[in-house]
Amino acid sequence: MKFTATLLLLLSMGLSAAAQADARNACVQDLEFLPDFLLTNDTGANDHLAQKGQAHFDAAFAEALAQANQVTDVKQCRKVIQNYLRSWRSGHLEVIVTAPAKKVEPAAETTETTDAPQPPKVDTRAPSLRMLSDQTLLLTVPSFGAAYTKPLAALLQQHHAQLANHPNWIIDVRNNGGGSDSTYAQLLPWFMADGWLEIGMEWLVTPVTIDAQASVCALFMPGDSACTDNIDPVLAVMRTAETGSYIALEEQAATFKTVEALEPKRPSKVAVLTNKHCASSCEQFLLTAQQSFSVKVVGQRTYGALDYSNLRPYALPSKQLTLYYATSRSRRLPDMPVDVLGVIPDVYLAPAQDEQAAQAEVERVQTWLEGGRL
Repeated sequence: MKFTATLLLLLSMGLSAAAQADARNACVQDLEFLPDFLLTNDTGANDHLAQKGQAHFDAAFAEALAQANQVTDVKQCRKVIQNYLRSWRSGHLEVIVTAPAKKVEPAAETTETTDAPQPPKVDTRAPSLRMLSDQTLLLTVPSFGAAYTKPLAALLQQHHAQLANHPNWIIDVRNNGGGSDSTYAQLLPWFMADGWLEIGMEWLVTPVTIDAQASVCALFMPGDSACTDNIDPVLAVMRTAETGSYIALEEQAATFKTVEALEPKRPSKVAVLTNKHCASSCEQFLLTAQQSFSVKVVGQRTYGALDYSNLRPYALPSKQLTLYYATSRSRRLPDMPVDVLGVIPDVYLAPAQDEQAAQAEVERVQTWLEGGRL
């Protein structure tokens, strides 16, 4: 059977229209699923409802529903749903396009190639160290992601003598979106001589979250014993608790912590340089570091994404989008929220407008640490 060009075009248009209708229906389905799911499983949802009121969320949902009925593909839907989630809170509540299963390609029969060798890529998120003077050094840590735990440890070990012999440190965590507390923990022996008060967290018990906790280590950190050591005690308590209740592993909300092995020769003055893009574990680092007499936090208030954390994935009904929702909340609440204003610096600096101004901030802080004016 022969098809004319016109007929093929009409068939193509029909398939395209059907695909767009499927995308709209899937997007509406995922959106309609979210409110009840969040109020049942997300640790921040009920707090946000009490703070903002039902009318706020009704209006946000109506706007998102109108937009969902106009999408033509899953990427547009993700944007609509992400904007709707922002009506709940600005951080630690995300939706991503579900990654398709990877197709395993057969191995090539030869390893020969005619391509020219490529230069190694520079990881701009890796930690770095620069000596600014014989008194002051700059330690830049753009991420506390788990992937940078070992690189930071190697950097500290490699330059141990220089770190010990510089009385002034600038730790630059501007634009650090967080990661793992264990990454920054190796910095604490250098300036947390007197210990600190750490506020614990509590976990919401639901069947969905119990399943998510049981699979999180195998999913994201296979073979990591530290992950299972942290999650297994939580799971044990959750499995015996009432659905809808909050559980905590520690009886007291606040615990006094100390460093087991302090560095014998530590900096006398530490300035932590931050901005509005410091979030999550970066903010937890600041809350800890601020408790040291030798540390000042300098810059702007942070992003504000710390009160509700420990995100876990959940596939939305379409299976095309995956929601990441919070399963724990800080026991600082309601007395000391971070999400509202972020972490407030000890010393405020106006936001840098470009890279030159950002470098000038470092120079100003160096001058201040070395006895001049900020």
